[in-house]
Amino acid sequence: MLLQTLRQPRYAALSALMVIVALGCVAAGTWQIARFEHKVHENDALRANARHAPAAVSAVLPLVGSAPGPARDDVEFRPVTASGSYDAAAQTLVRSRTVADQVGFLVLTPFRTGAATLLVVRGFVPQPASGGVPEVPAPPAGPVTIAGSAHGPETRDDAAAQLSDGQVESINPAQQAGRLDTPVYNGYAELATGGPGTRGLTAIPPPDLSNPAGGALEPQHFAYIIQWYLFAVLALAAPVVMARAETRQQPTGEFDEAAEPAPAPSAAELRAAKLADRYGHAR
Repeated sequence: MLLQTLRQPRYAALSALMVIVALGCVAAGTWQIARFEHKVHENDALRANARHAPAAVSAVLPLVGSAPGPARDDVEFRPVTASGSYDAAAQTLVRSRTVADQVGFLVLTPFRTGAATLLVVRGFVPQPASGGVPEVPAPPAGPVTIAGSAHGPETRDDAAAQLSDGQVESINPAQQAGRLDTPVYNGYAELATGGPGTRGLTAIPPPDLSNPAGGALEPQHFAYIIQWYLFAVLALAAPVVMARAETRQQPTGEFDEAAEPAPAPSAAELRAAKLADRYGHAR
């Protein structure tokens, strides 16, 4: 009976549709497997980067134009050191950044090392309530040695030509190199808390190494995998469940015969019954 119901045209069409839906769910689940594996690899690489011993910046970041841009997994969060002096005159403010739920500016100051210039995020200043750009404490003058964490370059246009008061939209070393007229490391560094040049600025918080790659957590990706494959199973089971429910509601022949009422007695049978009640049963 169930197979006969499933062979009906409407159930055949529904089954074909559910197969397509199930294939889509399987594809989404397989994509989530790839996403999960990529997230695990990226988090492991970034955690390993953060645990590296400090190295000279020249050993971590290439120069702009000397090689393809560094891979994020190779440089992000690597501890780096450099010796040189700040170029306060070429300082810029990277706008529309958020630290501790405050919107403001990253203070980006070129640091001339002799071999090349390193772009250094000295800290953060909040957006003034009155608008405009804030007053920023000057960096120390003269030679200093700094330590921080390396980051890969931001490649979108920094829009320096369209903005005023030394503002930029991004930390783009290639565009900065053209304005500084000096070799520039293809990336930037965020100063460690308390280092030379951080005074008067809000420190950039260290990365959350529980999920340094950002985005969805690893267990979330794993849950998405289970979810999509479960949807595929449910899609395939839906036509069978619906057909079985319909089959149970259909009456059977045996049920019809058992449910038929007995025929009404004839007039002669009624009279015979009355006489039997009055005079007793005939012998």
